Amino acid sequence: MSTSTSYLDKPGVQACSSFRNDLIAIPPAADSVTRRYNIYDPSNDISFELGKAEYLLALLFDGQRNLEDIAIVALTQYQIKVNLEKLAQFERKLLKLKLLSKQNTPKAKKFYDPAMGITYGPFKRYLLINLVKINPQPLLDRIYRLMPWCCYAVFVLPLLALAIASFIYLGLHFDTFMDDVGRTYVQSYNWLLWHFPVILTSIALHELGHAMACRHYGVKVNDFGIGIYLLLATGWVRPEQKQWSQLPLKHRVITILVGPLVSLLYAASGIVLWALFHDTQSILDTLFVVMVVASLVSLIPTLLPTFNGDSYLAITEVLGQPRLRQHAFNYVKRHWRTAPLKDISPALRRLYWSTFLLTCLGWIATWYFTVFFLIRLFDNP
Repeated sequence: MSTSTSYLDKPGVQACSSFRNDLIAIPPAADSVTRRYNIYDPSNDISFELGKAEYLLALLFDGQRNLEDIAIVALTQYQIKVNLEKLAQFERKLLKLKLLSKQNTPKAKKFYDPAMGITYGPFKRYLLINLVKINPQPLLDRIYRLMPWCCYAVFVLPLLALAIASFIYLGLHFDTFMDDVGRTYVQSYNWLLWHFPVILTSIALHELGHAMACRHYGVKVNDFGIGIYLLLATGWVRPEQKQWSQLPLKHRVITILVGPLVSLLYAASGIVLWALFHDTQSILDTLFVVMVVASLVSLIPTLLPTFNGDSYLAITEVLGQPRLRQHAFNYVKRHWRTAPLKDISPALRRLYWSTFLLTCLGWIATWYFTVFFLIRLFDNP
């Protein structure tokens, strides 16, 4: 439909921006429940989701049509009825996400992690200290050429069995271990020497597990990083999103779970070393205790689906609901502040509400048990 000059000349009607032609749109799978399009931005390796109606409307932004033109074409061509105010809001949303191109487009204020959908907020650039940030692909290729067997089940499963055996041993000697924990963390400050080196090593091996699994399944890894965010150590691996989305679900879930598996193996090695040398009364005694405690404590958030860790990612992959928690909280906020959305199914509505409630309960329970553990640990009558 050609642009109407009369529309462009009307006061208050602006010429629209255009949907970027370098974006890659991945249509929903045939068995998808939500029928949402994945819009991949190759310039920053970030993906977004649009519903079918949103995607069709976005395609109508061609840099020539104005809002009234788009509303007319949407109604006549796609039977989508939308008023100009809503259309203008939709344009602003796409501009903020940089899915539309327009001169003097304001820079987006939020950063969306392509792997987890976490909004870090405007202070990320000041609070996140990057200790390691590299393109790991050459290193992954070199490691895989030398040790491809490290990704095979015949190598990993026996190690997992040994790790389980070490945790059984720890349970049988738990009182002795807790006595050592009390001496390490309450009666001395030597653990401070080992805490961050142990945590950072655990995180590095955890993320390397994810990255090697990606390499094993032929998915390129664009970014490998370790940093300090709000005094907490953190790490990340960002696969190339189009290749990741095309990976079979089974392989995606395995890749996600390999990270916690490597962390468990690291903690198990600490248990073995503690069992062998805990009577030596040396500074290495402290190291082995910290290896077990710090690595297990850092593993808890990634195993609890309450947090944006690996368990949560695995659940979203199985359900086919990327950024589930973000969508759930946005849905609840809209429900309280404005009229609730009516274009989603009852099943998805129940999923959003249950995700919101379980997340809130999980946060409360986590903080309660954390405070309770610290009080018990430092209660030294």
